[in-house]
Amino acid sequence: MLDDRRDLLIFRGMGRHILFKCPRTGMNVQHWLAYEPSSAGPPDKYETVVCQACTELHLINQSSGKLAGEPEK
Repeated sequence: MLDDRRDLLIFRGMGRHILFKCPRTGMNVQHWLAYEPSSAGPPDKYETVVCQACTELHLINQSSGKLAGEPEK
């Protein structure tokens, strides 16, 4: 018999979810970064993402998950 339960499986090395605040609308936005940050790579590598709140492009730091220009905490 099949189990009707839906489980979320996240496999190591397949990425991670991030949450950022859209600078245009001020809304919290969830996004999926495709890869885990690499400690061997450059610390300031950015990825462009399409914002679900304003449909514009934002730059997200791959290692911290923060927007470009947002202060690191």
